Amino acid sequence: MIEIVKDSGFCQGVSAAVNTANSYESGVYLYGNLVNNSHVMEQYRNKGFVITEDVANIPPGSTLIIRAHGAPKSLFETLPHVNIVDCTCVKVKRIHKIVEKVDKTIIIGKKNHPEVIGTLGWCRNGMVYESEADNLNISPTDDVCVVGQTTCNPDWWSRAVELIKQRCPNAKIYDTLCNVTVLKRKRAQDLAAKVDVMVVVGDKESANSVELYNACTKACKNTFFISSKEDLMDKDCINKDTKIGLVGSASAPAEVIEETHEYLAFVKFLAEAKAEIEECSNFNISSDFLVLRMPKLVDSALRDFYDQHSGGKYIRGAIIKLGEQLVSEKPKNYLDVAAAYEVFQTAILIHDDIMDRSETRRGKKTIHAMDYEATKDWHYAYSRALCIGNMGLFHANSILASANIDNAIKVNVLIEFAATQIVTIEGEVMDVLLPYNPINPAVDFTSYCETVGEIYKFKTSIYTVEGPLVMGILCGGKDERFAYQFRSMSRALGIAFQIKDDLLGMFADEKTLGKPALSDLREKKQTLLYGYAYKNATQLQRETLDSLYGKQDATLQDLEIVRDIFTQTGAKKHAEDEISKTSQNCLNEIANLPITDEGKILLRGLVHYLTVRRY
Repeated sequence: MIEIVKDSGFCQGVSAAVNTANSYESGVYLYGNLVNNSHVMEQYRNKGFVITEDVANIPPGSTLIIRAHGAPKSLFETLPHVNIVDCTCVKVKRIHKIVEKVDKTIIIGKKNHPEVIGTLGWCRNGMVYESEADNLNISPTDDVCVVGQTTCNPDWWSRAVELIKQRCPNAKIYDTLCNVTVLKRKRAQDLAAKVDVMVVVGDKESANSVELYNACTKACKNTFFISSKEDLMDKDCINKDTKIGLVGSASAPAEVIEETHEYLAFVKFLAEAKAEIEECSNFNISSDFLVLRMPKLVDSALRDFYDQHSGGKYIRGAIIKLGEQLVSEKPKNYLDVAAAYEVFQTAILIHDDIMDRSETRRGKKTIHAMDYEATKDWHYAYSRALCIGNMGLFHANSILASANIDNAIKVNVLIEFAATQIVTIEGEVMDVLLPYNPINPAVDFTSYCETVGEIYKFKTSIYTVEGPLVMGILCGGKDERFAYQFRSMSRALGIAFQIKDDLLGMFADEKTLGKPALSDLREKKQTLLYGYAYKNATQLQRETLDSLYGKQDATLQDLEIVRDIFTQTGAKKHAEDEISKTSQNCLNEIANLPITDEGKILLRGLVHYLTVRRY
């Protein structure tokens, strides 16, 4: 269950200000942050807006947009040469009208908050009431009016009003708190009390975001404050039974809340799928332990495969389930198919680790590394690991062939599975051969990118996303003609996944990766990241890459040098931009697929999960 608090996101005032600003092009001035959200403000900077509170030097004829928080009265009076677009929230304007007519004003709120600073600029004589100590600054005989920052904590507002009345009985109180904000906080706190995990989307520079988070924390200890879905990457607290609440503060854009919801929906779906697929695949492997005719040496190999299989993420198996769920109200055929695919995944990883000379996988020693450690014989270690990997490949086919599903559906699934296996191995062959048949990116970058793109498509994209998704759709009884509509999107997503994998392979640490951080460097992996860096490197940087990229005994210090080159040449940013562009294209394609809105949420969540992951 994921429940979203009603009216999450921009309040009416912020929404109006943002819509107004979005109607302008570059060159417009903003009076401070239009909204207290770093992501939104970065978009305006990239668009060419100038964000400033030093308005004295704004050129005549320029356009200045006033934020929803408002601005001091003096600003409007001293800039006759500037086209001022006033986006002050109507509720804040009401406060300005109140305070400019009275002699003395007390504002209950935060002294440094933009709204309070703006309101002070409309007061004849104003003071900010931020703590109980400020009570001493009030004269009992003062004839004052009391207003509140619209996003003031209602508990503090009530307490402050009580203290002010005790000190100054004649004080005139105006309740200027935003009722929408107060109601949202109440709804969020009520929801937080009913869920296992509460997620608050906002910005740490936003007062209403912080107040919303503090309110939810009181009701739910597992409350997370995020500014985007990326902040959830390291939150490992969601399982198949987790009840999740979600609320967006008044400074949280709707698209960020929506993306967060989609990401959470897929993470929860993945947890549910993993639990059942893991159980099914483990049962299929361990059932062979009971076969009495199995020789002891073979039994030992199978047990090592079982151990290597544990600890996986089960993403590909989950995508198979997702594929069937997209086209069937009651998916029932995916389980054995997904279990078989996950066994296939473990098998080819065993082979992949031999080729990459990786000594760890899923946070533990690989089979060939363990065997070498025991025997000091690389031939024995590689040979036994190859056999165990082959055992897994054939075992996967056996699980799928024995699946209790309609024969017509099974045949279609087997055909797709076989095709996926073949192109995956073809991709492995290209990946192995390219470093020994190199294309110089500095000489022919186009051919280099085309070749690397083919490897991405064959080795990763089809096997990681396209194949599993199509197999799931076929499990739901659909034919290839229907499934074809999903191939373009899923293949592009798989390529974005691989580019992200390349970034992680170079920039993530070994503990996060679960495999050696030096693997890609030592194996001279031919990637978009490397090709772009080499093409745009200086002569000295190229010489450094020639000496370090592919160096078998490369050290962590060497890795840092290569990382710096990848960053300095713009390769890291180029790869990140490609991921962003490709994933956005995938999201656009999903909008037009013939599936339910619930299915689109999960599929969009898959895009977010695969492209913003940190491991």
